[in-house]
Amino acid sequence: MTESPRNQFYYVACQHGAEKVLKNAFCEPTGTFRLAYSGRGLLTFKLPYSVPAWSRVLPEHPLIRSRGVVLGRVTGDSSGPMVESILNDFGSIGWQAIHVWQRDVAQPGWNGFEPGQSILAATIASLLRDRMKQTGDVRPVLAHGLESHKSFKEPEIELAANGGHQSLAPISSVSPLPAAESGIDESGIPSAMEVTTTRSEPIPQIARVDRILEIIIDEPHRWWVASKVAQQSFDFWPGGVPDLYQPQEVISRAYFKIAEAFAWSGLQIRPGERVVEIGASPGGACQWLLDAGARVTGIDPAEMEPSLLTHPHFNHWRGRSKQVKRRAFREFRILACDANVAPNYTLDTVEAIVTYPTSRFRALVLTIKMPEWELAQSIPDHIERVRSWGFRHVAARQLAHNRREYCLVAKGRIRVANSELRANDEHSIPSENLSEILLESGPTDPAEVYQTDPLDSSDQTEQ
Repeated sequence: MTESPRNQFYYVACQHGAEKVLKNAFCEPTGTFRLAYSGRGLLTFKLPYSVPAWSRVLPEHPLIRSRGVVLGRVTGDSSGPMVESILNDFGSIGWQAIHVWQRDVAQPGWNGFEPGQSILAATIASLLRDRMKQTGDVRPVLAHGLESHKSFKEPEIELAANGGHQSLAPISSVSPLPAAESGIDESGIPSAMEVTTTRSEPIPQIARVDRILEIIIDEPHRWWVASKVAQQSFDFWPGGVPDLYQPQEVISRAYFKIAEAFAWSGLQIRPGERVVEIGASPGGACQWLLDAGARVTGIDPAEMEPSLLTHPHFNHWRGRSKQVKRRAFREFRILACDANVAPNYTLDTVEAIVTYPTSRFRALVLTIKMPEWELAQSIPDHIERVRSWGFRHVAARQLAHNRREYCLVAKGRIRVANSELRANDEHSIPSENLSEILLESGPTDPAEVYQTDPLDSSDQTEQ
């Protein structure tokens, strides 16, 4: 390889099942690229022109987790010679760090699988690091945090063994990535489909590292070598998967989804800030929000995890969000929603709350379900709709811990006059009656929070 290699191929990593959407978006006849390789969660495309290794012009899409220029492929039966081959062939092309990661072997949550958990990737990263030390090369090699986990031991591996697959390790207990370290503040959200274009800054501890060499483990005996320029928060995560902190007990997978949403977007919880979640049961996202220092109210007709109910900063409004008086949302500043309903139902529900004259939300974190993958085509429309509610920065991304869903984050809300809101809202109340709104202690009487009219029986349950 020369110091400035060029190639006509690039790769994208995605969720299992999203491949068809990306093929339709980028491949001929509607797109400009040709499909070169297709695997579950990993695709390569041929460009009509060659691009430099450190190109900043690769296509983006909300369903793309990671993307880069393909430099080559390495095959073999043992990791040692393959590592040696990579260092010999690609050691001097100007990269500043190496990311080692494995293509997902399943969908998140399947039999306990979570993205980024790969003993094989951690082992290869350790081999690379040891070999580089022998030559005085101290450039960082990252593969999440499994290497630092106390229970992790590097296995002796022959890559053809065990049918070519390694078992999965438990997620590592490493420090969480604070939102401040994402290099993005309240002024914007990095995303492939961003309404307001912003340039995110690199993570502070590797601020001068933006040229990354990637080793992508397609199969244990077949690795792709790629390059990418880190420009957004998720580019600094191997394979676009953050290395999240995990407490000893997690109520549900929603804990990881909300943690990744905040890490990706750069959104931060202010101490004691009031956050409301719609569709909160059983409480995984509420658990993370409480850990982050928020005062949390969960809305759901189903029961919550008992341990949450004794938390001094948690309140459960048991019912559907449509039953809650709109003025009861006045004291909340962030609204999260992860309801198992159709996209338009989620957006209709949130819009009715956010655009109510007394609402003062500064940010939204919405999980939008996609019963069919084709609904991904509606993401631009969803972004524009949320932007119309007065938010300057709205972005979408299918998180590594999402299933058939994606995350939409909005922040930087512009204050608008009440006349621009729904002035004819039948629930509008004059400002002198705001004292009736529940403020600090939470409801003692359901009538203080809920509408007296029964909910239409056709409404879907929030789960």
